[in-house]
Amino acid sequence: MDKKIFDFTFELVCLICVGIILIYLFENRDTKVTRVIDGDTFITNRGDRVRLIGVDAPELPTLEGIESKMYLDKLIDDKVVILKGDEISNNKDKYGRLLRYVYLDKKDVNLHMIKSGYAKPYLYFNFQKLNQYKHYD
Repeated sequence: MDKKIFDFTFELVCLICVGIILIYLFENRDTKVTRVIDGDTFITNRGDRVRLIGVDAPELPTLEGIESKMYLDKLIDDKVVILKGDEISNNKDKYGRLLRYVYLDKKDVNLHMIKSGYAKPYLYFNFQKLNQYKHYD
């Protein structure tokens, strides 16, 4: 009987730990933007490199890439934004950047970049807002 209690307790503790990790990964986090790298990537005051999930901005040093970077810079640099993870996609991309929805004053910055013409939807993997973003392709 003691082994069953131990096994149950161990499983319960494991489930609680997994729950805490998932909450941490997908919680809304306020953070300040300290540097915009390009039209879909920036760095926070915590040192996190963040990629706008579902967004594909033109590459630097093309003119379109510079315009996209400048627009995102004007929009979010030195401002406090909310980062929100996606429940069905990866937490990070292959370069180790956090994949996040970014909100400023309750506005979806990712979608705003697409709608404003400074980026296109990145449709090569599944994410929650895929259909919404695809509408602007």
